Amino acid sequence: MRNSTHSFHATGWIRDVVLASAFVVASAAAHQACAQIETVTVQGREHREVIELQGASVHGFQDTEIRAKLGGYVKTICIVNKLEVDVGSRVKKDDVLAVLDIPEMQNELAEKKAVVAQTQSAVIQADAAIAEAESVVLQSKAALDQVNSRTAEKEAMLKLNETKLRRLARLAAGGTIGRDNLDEARFDVDVAKASLASVKADVQAAVANIQAAEASVRKVKADKKSAEATVNVAKSTVDRLKTMMDYTVLRAPYDGVVTKRKVDLGSYVQPAENNSAAMPVFELTQISKVRIMVAVPNNHVGKVQPGQSVIFDSIGGLEGQAFAGKVTRTAGTLDPKTRTMQIEVHLKNPAVDLVGEEKVELKPGLYGTLTVIRKDWQGDDLIPVVPTTAVGKDSAGNYFVTVVENGKPSRRRVVIAFNDAASVGISSGLKIGENVAKSAAR
Repeated sequence: MRNSTHSFHATGWIRDVVLASAFVVASAAAHQACAQIETVTVQGREHREVIELQGASVHGFQDTEIRAKLGGYVKTICIVNKLEVDVGSRVKKDDVLAVLDIPEMQNELAEKKAVVAQTQSAVIQADAAIAEAESVVLQSKAALDQVNSRTAEKEAMLKLNETKLRRLARLAAGGTIGRDNLDEARFDVDVAKASLASVKADVQAAVANIQAAEASVRKVKADKKSAEATVNVAKSTVDRLKTMMDYTVLRAPYDGVVTKRKVDLGSYVQPAENNSAAMPVFELTQISKVRIMVAVPNNHVGKVQPGQSVIFDSIGGLEGQAFAGKVTRTAGTLDPKTRTMQIEVHLKNPAVDLVGEEKVELKPGLYGTLTVIRKDWQGDDLIPVVPTTAVGKDSAGNYFVTVVENGKPSRRRVVIAFNDAASVGISSGLKIGENVAKSAAR
């Protein structure tokens, strides 16, 4: 038993020694491996991530074909800046470019103006007739007042004679007076009654005169309303014709430059309304503001957004000059034929050259390269840069670097911004100052 126990302890001791020796050997090997990793410190560099789009062209902010609403003959080609309006003329908003002549419309306008004058005269005559009729009403009412006063007088006289007749009748019945006096009193009563009846007839006549005069007033007032309505219709016709005549004057809708002139003096201009064959008289382009337009290939469509800074340069005819702006808008959809998306940059014109800092007028038709700046690392915001050997690629196609921290290596996934064959810029996944294995394979 003692031998067996001794043998057991001896075996355990030998095992512990072997394990401890293995651990020491492994630790030494690991330390030696870490010590052999060659590292580099991540540096910072200025960098600009861009998308270069060639074939960008300058367009006027607005292009307008100026057509005539009415058909007529060119009466006048106007003068702007001491020269007749023509290709290249710079015009201001509301400048008159040309005037058309439409004789039949001028004649109609003169005719309708005469109708207005005639109907206005009828209104004046109606006012006079109203005043006269109202005067007759006043006279008739005055006559009625006079007749009414006579009626009261005749009624009083009748009452007086009737009272006298009753008194004499009593006296005659008593034999105080003779029959002749009574007959005379009766005669006076009959005369008073006749006079009152005559006055009442005059009252009725006066009332009838008032009613007739008032009816006349209503009639002449109605005549006046009719005349006024006729005036309004005539004036509306004149206003419509004046509005139409305004269309014979062709004006510039905004500040711009004339790019085409299609008529000369005496030319007949066809009306544009409901006439597809009508030709424009002038074409005008606004150049105080311009659009720079370019097509974005489908592989870059998701990278271009409104608000991104751009540089317009490599311009034919403006060598060595460049202009800054921002993406104003994108089409939002791709052209099914070209599989590209159009974007626009709006610039005030003239624009300031970034190189010479001078104002330069960008003319429609110029073309060059539009560089869209996706991100700009500069100043305190530099891009992390490592040697190309420090970047590897795994089986899934993801890029990585081996970061060494406290002597321990670990893989980290990164996003590459650029690779110039000597160094690689890392847009995310790595910070300046970190240490990475010089060889990503380790």
